[in-house]
Amino acid sequence: MNSAGGLDDGEEPGGQRQGWWRVPRAALRPELLSLILCCALAVRVFFDAWKAPASKLLGGGVGDAALLVWFLRWTPLAVARGMNPLLTHYINVPDGVNVMWNGSLLLPGLLLGPLTAAFGAVATFNVLSTLAPALSAWCAALAFRRYVSNHVAVLIGGLVYGFSPYMLAQARGHLHLTLAFFPPLLFLALDNILVGQRRSPLLAGAVFGLLAACQLLTGEEVFASTMLFCVWQVLVMMIMFPRHIAGKARYALIALGATAIAFLAIAGWPLWFQIFGPQHISGDIQKTNRFFTDLWNFVTPTGVQALAPESAIRMTARFTGNFAETNGYMGIPLILIVLFTAARWAWSSAVVRVAFLLALGPIVLSMGDRLHIAGRVTGVKLPWSWFQSLPLIESAVPNRFMLQGMLFCGLLLAIFIERAWRWPWPGRVAAAALTIAVIVTLLPRTPVGASPVIAPAFFTSSDVLRVPRDSVVLVTPFPGAQAATPMTWAALADLRFKMPGGYFVGPDLNGRPKYGPVPTMLSGQLAKLASGWNLPKLAPGKRIAYLSDLNRWSVRTVVVGPMAREGARANIRLLFTQLLGRPPSQEGGVDVWWNVDPVQLLRRAERRQSSAELPRRPGRDQPSTHEPP
Repeated sequence: MNSAGGLDDGEEPGGQRQGWWRVPRAALRPELLSLILCCALAVRVFFDAWKAPASKLLGGGVGDAALLVWFLRWTPLAVARGMNPLLTHYINVPDGVNVMWNGSLLLPGLLLGPLTAAFGAVATFNVLSTLAPALSAWCAALAFRRYVSNHVAVLIGGLVYGFSPYMLAQARGHLHLTLAFFPPLLFLALDNILVGQRRSPLLAGAVFGLLAACQLLTGEEVFASTMLFCVWQVLVMMIMFPRHIAGKARYALIALGATAIAFLAIAGWPLWFQIFGPQHISGDIQKTNRFFTDLWNFVTPTGVQALAPESAIRMTARFTGNFAETNGYMGIPLILIVLFTAARWAWSSAVVRVAFLLALGPIVLSMGDRLHIAGRVTGVKLPWSWFQSLPLIESAVPNRFMLQGMLFCGLLLAIFIERAWRWPWPGRVAAAALTIAVIVTLLPRTPVGASPVIAPAFFTSSDVLRVPRDSVVLVTPFPGAQAATPMTWAALADLRFKMPGGYFVGPDLNGRPKYGPVPTMLSGQLAKLASGWNLPKLAPGKRIAYLSDLNRWSVRTVVVGPMAREGARANIRLLFTQLLGRPPSQEGGVDVWWNVDPVQLLRRAERRQSSAELPRRPGRDQPSTHEPP
């Protein structure tokens, strides 16, 4: 702890202080070994995907995984072709999609564009899924080195963060939530602005702004939650060390000004485009009260842990939410260490005091607005009820705050290990046993299952090259929130074509958030047929409505792919055969109608409708009904 009562700024064992921006030469080898170990563990966790990294994927290319794979292909394509990467018309034609409202992985997609071009977006997704926990654990260990000198201690603390139950649960397709290696560095950079204040405040602020902008362009939800708790970090420091902060206020204000300039220089336009650009939305995206941390989840493991008895699995199945959002497990050993560390050293160590409060804040908020106990929602109000209606914060998913909570629990664990190592051997043995218990209880179940990405050969062969580039292809099952697979097919085809529909967040007719496109007559009928409805008679009015949709979308090609339900594909094939007036050709496992001309078809249908509605003139063989008897 420094003399001003703030956080430790870091000292080398010999008493020589180091700059916050430097890694000591003696630490290069341990840090490199730590990185290798983190990457090896991550490969072990995702080894199933690495058996076939270009063709196997967490989730098999459906749901959120399909969305993220598509965006990983979109960003480098848009940049290479000089298009605006923040607005895409390759899905949801003709309206398009505001990329900033979706987990678009802009920065990772751009940086790994050459990898995507060489091996495909599925391989890039698997690389990023593996790097996410590895780099998160490693960056947390680097940040902990400011306060803890023991390399083993900081590595264990970093692993608790990088391979936390939050990470393992969200790894089932939520890549934008697991690329969380910037938050440890952001908290460290902010600590330097408030406490360390080494070098120029302009440089310190620019570093903080750069890190914040990079996190925004990697995962905006993680950015927002991290910034929320950076504000909490400032408040904690102001309340606990008012004289210290007042004495360093001038430096901090200059640095934060530089932060704003650096951040806006990089992220200003994307943020403006998100709020005011085409297809922007307003309102709460997550209209649910299910995704909260259950009180029992803190001590009850889920299926992502290696040690999870059947009784625990049955218990967690009762929690509100779903498997990917049940991420609040800490384990009794870690809870004991966190509480013991706070009780033992909080009043003698500023680091422990601040770290405990920074851990406590997100953990409490993750529990939501009402206390949940074993899946039962009680009437006990919690602090989140005070914040959940605030602008921007209203779209937060509370249980995901466990990311920041586990970061500071990892720091407290590292402090405990380092200080316990100085105890007499009986206490040292007890501390080692408790630390091993933490590792065992948080050990991930490996490997995480990956499924083959099953796509018709049409999208991965030369057949798709017959589709005119950048033309519109109507693909069924119609892409939507419940049918995202065609987006994976399009990504495998290198986004050669545009599509109606898609799985994304966009505005409804009133500008409120909606998952998927605004329904039309044809998309609604296709969704019914895909879910097992029988094909009704194609009435003239419906024919015109369906053709009007094709015309609005400017469809040139129609592709009917495999369906989950038996008979659905046959019904949709029959619908388009009647609608387009000809049968399809068979191409690579799909039915294809080439050279569709919806304008001509619509005119023909309207002429037939007009002819049918005109009164028929009497002829020689048909007496007029208006003649008297």
